[in-house]
Amino acid sequence: MAAPNPGLSPPRRWRWLRRLSFVLITLVLAAVAWDVASYDARPWLADYQRLKRDMAQGYANLDWIAAHRQLDLAALDRETTVALNRAHSRVRAFLALRGFVERFGDPHLRLEPAQTPAPSGLASSADAATEPTDPAAGKDCESAGYEEDDHGFTLPFAELADWHGLPGTHFPAGRFGDVGVLRIARFGEQRYLAACRQVFRAGIGQRALQLRVRAQLQADLARTLEALRANGARRLLVDVTGNGGGSEWVSEVITLLAPAELERAAPRMAAPACDRSRVWYGEPVCPVLAPAGEPERLAGRGAWRGPLFILVDHRTASASEDFVAWLQQNRVATVLGERTLGAGCGYVDGGVRTALSVVPFDVVMPNCARFLAGGINEIEGIAPDVPVSIHDDAGMQRLLAALAQPALRATAITPPPPPAPATAVPPRSRPAP
Repeated sequence: MAAPNPGLSPPRRWRWLRRLSFVLITLVLAAVAWDVASYDARPWLADYQRLKRDMAQGYANLDWIAAHRQLDLAALDRETTVALNRAHSRVRAFLALRGFVERFGDPHLRLEPAQTPAPSGLASSADAATEPTDPAAGKDCESAGYEEDDHGFTLPFAELADWHGLPGTHFPAGRFGDVGVLRIARFGEQRYLAACRQVFRAGIGQRALQLRVRAQLQADLARTLEALRANGARRLLVDVTGNGGGSEWVSEVITLLAPAELERAAPRMAAPACDRSRVWYGEPVCPVLAPAGEPERLAGRGAWRGPLFILVDHRTASASEDFVAWLQQNRVATVLGERTLGAGCGYVDGGVRTALSVVPFDVVMPNCARFLAGGINEIEGIAPDVPVSIHDDAGMQRLLAALAQPALRATAITPPPPPAPATAVPPRSRPAP
């Protein structure tokens, strides 16, 4: 005699699934009906007004996008206001706000989960004065927010017949022919967990830990450059494809590679001299950016003294674009690959943040702008000197062909500069990735 099946019979199972589906559909319809019935456009419009005010006064790229990308701010404002009034649900209202932000096409202007507000205690000014200027990083690197990213090559250099890989943890490197290849996947110290573990000490502060990790990474970069030279590399290709940026550490990497003093236009901060609220009506107002100041200069250390190339793609962004601009505009490096993303300058001291009251999101916006030679805002991306499409099966062959061009093979070697002390470069700004 067959043993009874302890499970539900097929007819009963299907009845159960139909009932469960009916309950779920009922709950969804009830939630939608409640959302529609209880929607009130007024708080959404109030949040939108605050967002427009903050953008008018603090969004560094607003004037550029309106003038050079010909975004009609008045028309966009009318469309968004109508959409919020006619949304009839929180979901549609949120989509309207998100659509407003996305119309600017700026990677640094975005919606983020709301920050947890700091507790509002009744601490006295004396208490505030005794607070540590560098709060403790945590019990270990993980609790300090460090994690290990994938630092590997995006192109299959290891498949080349004459590839000679070098050992290393943080910066994969190797050589084919006379070309040394150095991979820098991130310019943010918090993406190098292994380096953090090498320098972590109990009780260390957050900033002190960041600087220790940075020094460790800089030393490793210098050793890798020397190993490439000793291995026979005479030309250097620095691969920053997919590098989405990081911190002001990028300035120290630039100085490590630069043979002499470099110069470029300093970032300009959002600092208008008037109330710019009428910009949303298409009326002329004062500029959002402060006037241009003196150019910035970086003193090169010349750790690499041969021809230098930088490989970029459409995901090279933010601090990585700063890296590219310094070395390209000063004719230190030849840039190969694709136009960069166009994130440009990021958030100095956190940028500008508008907290929304109707949804648990903030709108963050860049408060600085960087300009290339010729006055082009970096958010338009940086064009390579030698365009190479690299993200398909033939990408590696195109890159090899580009590097084999006589003009790139005959690049003059930079004579070694006088020895410079290996001192850290003071941070210029602290943009987020």
